[in-house]
Amino acid sequence: MPFPPTPTGESSSHTGTCHCGAVQFHFTISPPLPEYPVNNCNCSICSKNGYLLVYPLTKDFVIDQGEEKLRDYQFGERKVTHQFCGECGSSCFLRLPAAAQGMGFPPISPVNVRLLRDVDIDGLKLNKVDGRAFPPEYKA
Repeated sequence: MPFPPTPTGESSSHTGTCHCGAVQFHFTISPPLPEYPVNNCNCSICSKNGYLLVYPLTKDFVIDQGEEKLRDYQFGERKVTHQFCGECGSSCFLRLPAAAQGMGFPPISPVNVRLLRDVDIDGLKLNKVDGRAFPPEYKA
């Protein structure tokens, strides 16, 4: 499966918030969310934060409110920035380094699907990712 999935002619639009509502956002994604393979990774941070990730293109992702409330966390090799709400602690987004585009990744903004309004998690196509198998192993 290509990562992220190849866009189709169809899309869906979504809004979401952190738990307290301080951070609000919206995005459009293709293929539409019911057809989009949502990554369910077993690495340390995805497991502990309960991430279920989709990857809208950065041009299709907008933070509507609360960008100043976001706090950053990095670990391990400190390449990816995890953003969470500084008020309620909800794990919201990931920010990839600029170098990721040089490695063939399109400009994407990974989003935690658990923050979306009106999404039935049980109806999603979950793609299991064995992130624990990627070196280096992280231990707290």
